[in-house]
Amino acid sequence: MGYPHVKIHDSTSFNIKGKVRYMSVFCSDDDFTATPSTTWQASSRGVCLLTEITATVITPQGNIEATPYKSSGTSYSEFAVISRGGNNFAVTRVVTATDEPLPEDYVEPTTQQK
Repeated sequence: MGYPHVKIHDSTSFNIKGKVRYMSVFCSDDDFTATPSTTWQASSRGVCLLTEITATVITPQGNIEATPYKSSGTSYSEFAVISRGGNNFAVTRVVTATDEPLPEDYVEPTTQQK
């Protein structure tokens, strides 16, 4: 039993590389690489809490350090490296919507309301 393996999606137009750091000295940190629109997945995790994910975005203009994801210790497992525009990148947690059905009276917002 343990936490889900860490996954990092490359949502940028560039290759990325980085490191996943875990809380315990008994847990080995992971180095990762990914190409655009692909997802890297750790081979193991066990009961290791994640404390930081750093990423370097490899662009034609040079390597750019993304704003890292930091935590005092989390069991979250899905992350992405995203572009915030220009040469600004960040590692962020992926949050998925629930499978709850929409209310019967739900109406999709119009273009003007969005």
